[in-house]
Amino acid sequence: MLIKRKPIILPQQEQAPKHTDFKNLGFIETARLRSHGKRDGHHGLPKMDEAGVWTSPLLQKEANTYNEFCIFEWGELQAKHETKHKEIARLCQEIPRLEGQLEAHFQAAPPPPDLTERINGEETLSEYIIRSRRQREYEKRHSGYFNKTIQIENILEESYRKLSELLSVIQAAEKTTSMLCERSRGHTWQRIVVYWNGALQTHPKFRTIPPTPEICLESSAETEYFSLNQSIQDEAKSILASRQRT
Repeated sequence: MLIKRKPIILPQQEQAPKHTDFKNLGFIETARLRSHGKRDGHHGLPKMDEAGVWTSPLLQKEANTYNEFCIFEWGELQAKHETKHKEIARLCQEIPRLEGQLEAHFQAAPPPPDLTERINGEETLSEYIIRSRRQREYEKRHSGYFNKTIQIENILEESYRKLSELLSVIQAAEKTTSMLCERSRGHTWQRIVVYWNGALQTHPKFRTIPPTPEICLESSAETEYFSLNQSIQDEAKSILASRQRT
């Protein structure tokens, strides 16, 4: 009896249910930021810090708020999917073990039957009937081996399916989180620009101050997240890609 492997099918990535919109600045928000910029400009803010960057308390607050947002989002994602990452790590160990077990099982397969063999009383039977009889006898005689084969393959198929599904769910959530942080960055930058333009109108050093903000909006939250999870995800992708090629 031939045992056919079912191809593993990668599921489509699920859409995360979380949605956060960062719309363009409204009239009131813009007016308040511009007014704040003009007020700070009168007091010589932004001013150059020790690193040579023009900054102010509000600019630092905006940068910190963006960083805290990213830390929260990636931290929440890590906590929410920590169990899934552990399960992926387990499956990455379990699948190679099962593959090895299945390969060893195939190596111990019983020798193929002689489908043309005839016994007493079968001299007049057709070749088709003889082959069918020998095949049925062979499968019945070695039913334990074939049942064990099916059992291992079913467990292996389910492990591949779970690995693919978990990886897909996590990657969809990561994509959504990255998009949220990028939108937050864009929204924060809009706020900074409005404030900056307001400050330029009243700043005593408006001729020397840069025409555009110099402050950097940075967060290491995403990098730290992937430093914890990238290696196991790469291993899972490699296992699934290897499965596709067989």
